[in-house]
Amino acid sequence: MKRTVVSVVSLLLVACGGGGGGGTSGSGGISTSTGTGTSTINSSPATSTSTFAASATLANLCVTPRSNTADQQGTVADEKAYLRSFVDETYLWYKDVPSNLVDANYATAQAYFDVLKTTAKTASGALVDQFHWSQTTASWNAAASGISEDYGIRWAEQASVPPRNWIVIEVAPGSSAALAGVKRGDKLTSVDGVDFIYDNTQVGKNTFNQGLFPVAVAPHKFGFNGNAEISLTPATYLAATVQKVQTINTPNGLVGYFVFDDHLAKSEAELIAAINQLKAANVSDLIIDMRYNGGGLLRISSQLAYMVAGPTATNGKIFEQLTYNDKLIAKNMPFPFYSVGTTQALPYLGLNHVTILTSRATASASESVINSLRGIDVVVDTIGGTTRGKPYGFVPQDNCGYTYFAIQFKGVNNKGYGDYSDGFAPTCNAPDDFTRARGDIAETMLATALSYRQTKVCPAVAAVPQAVLRESSLDFKMVRPASQEMRILIDLPRL
Repeated sequence: MKRTVVSVVSLLLVACGGGGGGGTSGSGGISTSTGTGTSTINSSPATSTSTFAASATLANLCVTPRSNTADQQGTVADEKAYLRSFVDETYLWYKDVPSNLVDANYATAQAYFDVLKTTAKTASGALVDQFHWSQTTASWNAAASGISEDYGIRWAEQASVPPRNWIVIEVAPGSSAALAGVKRGDKLTSVDGVDFIYDNTQVGKNTFNQGLFPVAVAPHKFGFNGNAEISLTPATYLAATVQKVQTINTPNGLVGYFVFDDHLAKSEAELIAAINQLKAANVSDLIIDMRYNGGGLLRISSQLAYMVAGPTATNGKIFEQLTYNDKLIAKNMPFPFYSVGTTQALPYLGLNHVTILTSRATASASESVINSLRGIDVVVDTIGGTTRGKPYGFVPQDNCGYTYFAIQFKGVNNKGYGDYSDGFAPTCNAPDDFTRARGDIAETMLATALSYRQTKVCPAVAAVPQAVLRESSLDFKMVRPASQEMRILIDLPRL
């Protein structure tokens, strides 16, 4: 998925006391809280009388109409009115939206949308809804296609106030960072000549934001590991979602492994190729590395679960039961295990056990894979850290050049379970070893998965030396936009 530099709210800007914005959940789509709500939040009576006009009568009335679209001349007030009606009609917790909001107090429709959500908190004190945001339709369409225009770096943020600590956790093949030799485990030490670790001036913060989250395609200089700076320019590349497909010999059978990072439409073909390769190798077990997979299309999640379990386990079972608010009860539906792809029947391994590598960055549609397989009695071991906790989803809604994301449904598995708002705790805790590439059998998460598979005993987690850059689920956050933590029904029209 696109690591868009435009829609990310700068973590540095927020952490250092500057302004927010952008409609993402916290810093670059990452929140420090640990829960996302329960199934009992919207517990008010089912009867409700709306005082808002139908959203269909307000759609496409835009302050700046786009040419060759359905847009018509309107006002900012029209755009706000559309959003208020859209939220009232489709938002899962529409009854909990504050009633005292004054639209005129918000300069833009996007700023108004940001507050059109529940303020309820879970028992742990976290906000129920951490996944409410908007972005330009152009950037969303690019993201959904898998086309990226950025440096190709995924960052782990362990501290964004001095002494700062940002580490490269992944470099996309073919990106400008990859071509310049940036690698996993590199520590950011300077940006455009300014000390990234210790500088605490406003000029320095501005420099960091401009370099890390540029709004134009222009070169910026970055220093890693205290070395001389190198120049990187955001560039376009096609991001692969499935990588490092391989087989691993173990004392009790051949184990398949692959990295899966995003649930995009293009993932279908990539997953089919991976499963076919492993099926031909006759693997007896599987490890899927989804430690950085924030989700995406629910259809792809369903297809992957089917390709793991096969027809015998999924026949007559549901992948998820989707439940909407009381105005949309007719939309409630069972979401199936898809056995057929866009152009062909899907291959399958027919396994009754799978291991998934997880972290706090594993979210939404990725969690659906775990939950749905457990719902049909496939044993799922998770190795790494606790997942994000997002049993909710939405249908993206476009209006006047922006795409809006408001939680519209909750999903439960075939056994009726979906209350994992604090995430799935791992079968075995294991730190993410930045000193080794993913897919290296000595990398801590993968090594732990292989060991547990053999012994059914979680290995002791050794103390990590200060000199070694590793993380646990407690001390690292991925820097990414909210658009990479999602469960979406993009194949459906407006609600």
